[in-house]
Amino acid sequence: MASNRIAIIIPCYNEESRLQKDKFISFAEQHSNIDLWFINDGSKDNTFEMLQQMSYRQPDRLFVHNLLENKGKAEAIRQGVLLLTKNEDYDYIGFLDADLSAPLEEVIPLAQVIIQNQLLLVAGARIKLLGKKIVRSPLRHYLGRIFATYYVTLLNLPNYDTQCGLKIVERKFASKLFVTTFVSNWFFDIELFLRARIEIGQEQYEEKLVEMPLSEWREVKGSKLKLTDFVMAPFEVLKIYNKYKDQNKDNH
Repeated sequence: MASNRIAIIIPCYNEESRLQKDKFISFAEQHSNIDLWFINDGSKDNTFEMLQQMSYRQPDRLFVHNLLENKGKAEAIRQGVLLLTKNEDYDYIGFLDADLSAPLEEVIPLAQVIIQNQLLLVAGARIKLLGKKIVRSPLRHYLGRIFATYYVTLLNLPNYDTQCGLKIVERKFASKLFVTTFVSNWFFDIELFLRARIEIGQEQYEEKLVEMPLSEWREVKGSKLKLTDFVMAPFEVLKIYNKYKDQNKDNH
């Protein structure tokens, strides 16, 4: 895997109290082919200063890109992707939540799968199986399953878990998926998968995209996504559906 370089984007907004600096630094020291790119999304606390201090510890591996205004998670990640798709040193671009609900170590098996199988996209999936440490509140789990049933039916997406924060995408494919802004900030992942299927068609979608169960995922306190956002979720999905309904009908 050493010959393939990977950039992992970590969007950060007011993460001062949750940023686990030592874990990021240690990961960078151990994995020479994976760089971490922190996108400071107009934070109003000391997040930017903390990120700069981290980057000083590993200046060739930890990078900080500063957005002066808060753009939201979807746009922060998109800005990071647009920056990195121009960098031909990288073969793959991924993203991961700053709270490390999915530990950094989960990047490694996903990276191995996308490289070895020459896939276009690999996404983590939070599936509670024996031997897996998937910890989340029952309420969020069941709301998530109801929501998943809704968008799978409406959009005909054969995914189990679009919303897991860990994904890795082949760089040239990423440049196509992130070229324009997303309709929904919190549920942009659904739109991302829809764009992927429209781009390559249903057959290639099922061959070149893989969901991979994570070994560990833990719900972390302080999430920016609130339970009230689940109330708005169906309306957000409808916005996505209406934007792509003409392009998406050929895949039904």
